[in-house]
Amino acid sequence: MCNRLLLAVSVLFAVSSFAHAQTAPQSASSRVPDLSGNWLAGPVVQSISLADPAGKMRGKEPDIPYQPWALAKMLSEYPATGPDGRYELTTDPWINYCEPPTLWRTYIQPARFIFVQTPDSVYIFHELMQSFRIVRLNSSHPKDPDPTWWGDSIGWYENGDTLVVDSIGFNDKTWLDQLGHPHTDQLHYIERYKRLNAGTMELEVVIDDPGAYTKPFTTRRQIKMATTPFLQNSWVCSVRENNLHKESLSDPAVAPRVNK
Repeated sequence: MCNRLLLAVSVLFAVSSFAHAQTAPQSASSRVPDLSGNWLAGPVVQSISLADPAGKMRGKEPDIPYQPWALAKMLSEYPATGPDGRYELTTDPWINYCEPPTLWRTYIQPARFIFVQTPDSVYIFHELMQSFRIVRLNSSHPKDPDPTWWGDSIGWYENGDTLVVDSIGFNDKTWLDQLGHPHTDQLHYIERYKRLNAGTMELEVVIDDPGAYTKPFTTRRQIKMATTPFLQNSWVCSVRENNLHKESLSDPAVAPRVNK
């Protein structure tokens, strides 16, 4: 399985290396930060808002500059968890259809991830849904990328201690967080991974989506070195098993109790 995954990574990398535009800036430092280790995102938060990570001010967060339609869209959704959680009615596409989560949602779940750094690319392997990303170093984006779940990612190193990942080319089918904050295919997603010490990394993200928000905004997380191993081949979202879980466990758990 491991060999097949590595082969798939190699093939995808080869296919993705075609004519580009929007060249990434070259780093002023030649030093490459060591991002090795088994990292664990968590604890779980509900919102992309730094001011309201628990989602208690849903729709009234002072740091999220909504376009009017984006606010209305978010408030029309039914989250599965959080203060407004309605699991039995949820419209979360990840829960209902096993569709991939957005990049931020992979870091607000209690799931591990690892970096594999090479001279040309950084590969980010996620325990969540057994997914991976390819970040081409000192490269550029296609002029007109086809919209995809994970977007097109390029990267570079800054100041000898930070990996910057610049991603565009997303579709508009996913939520930014657990609460249903939307985005459009204009989303420009910029991540900065900085290792603060041996056991701690900071992830800062800039969300720039003029289709849904009036200006860019920032969120961040601290990520810790995991004390338990990376789980392999154990976190797969199958539509069939997802339906079975809903029918056998979820629906009975939220069904109204009948008094006899």
